[in-house]
Amino acid sequence: MLDEQEIILDIVRSFLGKEKQHYESKGQYSFNCPNCDEGRRKGNLEINIFKDVYHCWSCGDTEGTHGPLGKLIESNGTKKQVKLYRMLKPKEDEKVTPKKPKLVLPEGYTKFKNSNPVYPIYRQAIKYLKERNITDQMIEKYQIGFCDDGEFAGRIIIPSYDGNNKLNYFIARSWNKTTKAKYKNPTAEKDKIIFNENLIDWFKDIYLCEGVFDGIFLDNSIPMLGKHMSKLLFETIYEKALNNVIIALDGDAFDNAKRLFHELNGGRLFGKVKILKLPEDKDIADLQGKIEDFFVEIK
Repeated sequence: MLDEQEIILDIVRSFLGKEKQHYESKGQYSFNCPNCDEGRRKGNLEINIFKDVYHCWSCGDTEGTHGPLGKLIESNGTKKQVKLYRMLKPKEDEKVTPKKPKLVLPEGYTKFKNSNPVYPIYRQAIKYLKERNITDQMIEKYQIGFCDDGEFAGRIIIPSYDGNNKLNYFIARSWNKTTKAKYKNPTAEKDKIIFNENLIDWFKDIYLCEGVFDGIFLDNSIPMLGKHMSKLLFETIYEKALNNVIIALDGDAFDNAKRLFHELNGGRLFGKVKILKLPEDKDIADLQGKIEDFFVEIK
């Protein structure tokens, strides 16, 4: 890292504190967001010191918490820090775009069918899945596995593949109920992929849900990996969806679901977008397939 970049990073640390995670080779650092992370400390805000940008993956789209790094420093830093940043910030032709590493499944990833059922790690992992009502058929369909070694040890792994059956993402969920970091996912940009694209039948009804574990319980589903739909997913659904699009967000995200409904319900999709309203304390897995009573009309 150049001296100028290190100084700029120190400026950010002065008002955001120590980073939660960092990938120095990529110039990428995650911090608690000053706008939405208070008390939760999830490290939603990421900066890229090479590209001179920042983005909060939780409130970036709704609150405008994204943009050039200077915007973040001007909002939170001192006048002296702002002046120093402006002196040191990279010119457009100096910004570094690091080469993206090839995404691979994590070290130690093992499919359940390839492991010994008496193995203690196997028993811990399968117990967690069964407690979430995930069946053997679901495990096989979604190639669910677990890690017994390496950086992702002690986590359930659910891979995602694109339309050409190429790995494009995976989620890694700890089965330890006491861990603070429930999820540890790859550095791949989740807004640039469609999760489980290889499993989607565009001729059938499509369900949009928040998380991957929700999607397991819905036929022909696309997990958005959050409450907001990426531009890529919107454009792909608008182009390819040939039947109904059913919005199935968690019960506490009905306002997000309504915004998504109005975003999608137009043009060739007009009249084909449906919405579920779940109880606030429920998600898709709690319904055990009984969703027909939760459809509502939006005007």
